[in-house]
Amino acid sequence: MELGYGPEFHLQDVNGMARWVCSVCDYEYNEEAGDPAAGIPPGTRFEDLPADWRCPECMVGKDAFVRVDEEVEKNGENDL
Repeated sequence: MELGYGPEFHLQDVNGMARWVCSVCDYEYNEEAGDPAAGIPPGTRFEDLPADWRCPECMVGKDAFVRVDEEVEKNGENDL
């Protein structure tokens, strides 16, 4: 039985990757891109960021981020 360790288990499927926006400064964390400056590799889901990860722009914690819903964003464009 494999326990789920090793590089093959850490590769993320980019389908379903989300974007998260800081509610303080509007910095966008893109799961597909990660945060290489902070050592966070591409494909890292927001939930998997370290508990002490902070917004690189304004230094607030993860609890200040909200997930960007692609459907809402697309529907909002049609309202113009």
